[in-house]
Amino acid sequence: MELVVAVYNISSVPKMLELAKITYGFGVRRFALIKVFGAAAQQIGDLFKLAFKMGGEVLVFNDVKDAVEVLRPDVIYALGRPDRDTKPVEKADGRVMLLVHGSDLVFSPRELPPNAVLSHAVEKDIGSAGQLAVALYKLLGG
Repeated sequence: MELVVAVYNISSVPKMLELAKITYGFGVRRFALIKVFGAAAQQIGDLFKLAFKMGGEVLVFNDVKDAVEVLRPDVIYALGRPDRDTKPVEKADGRVMLLVHGSDLVFSPRELPPNAVLSHAVEKDIGSAGQLAVALYKLLGG
């Protein structure tokens, strides 16, 4: 399984760096930002510095469609709050994209690519960083 973590709609620098540290800390090399704006866009150099130190890479896209076109994931898990419409994250073959909302919001249908699976890693509302950490733990076996 080849993993990429993609963060959608992020403006907070601390949140961007926290999600990147979680990603790189689990050994996932590829970290993508989709629709980055505000302070996060202005201080994206901090992310590149962190990626360099931790042996990771950073990709930046204007929209989800561009990210999917370039990265070509076989499975897209759109992580969020658990509810009746979400499914638990499970191991999958091929390229897997974990799509995380940078603002801890629920993804709207128009924000997602057609083949995305609304998902959760744990059945508690622990925020996007928590959901990402647990999902990576489950997918990578600790």
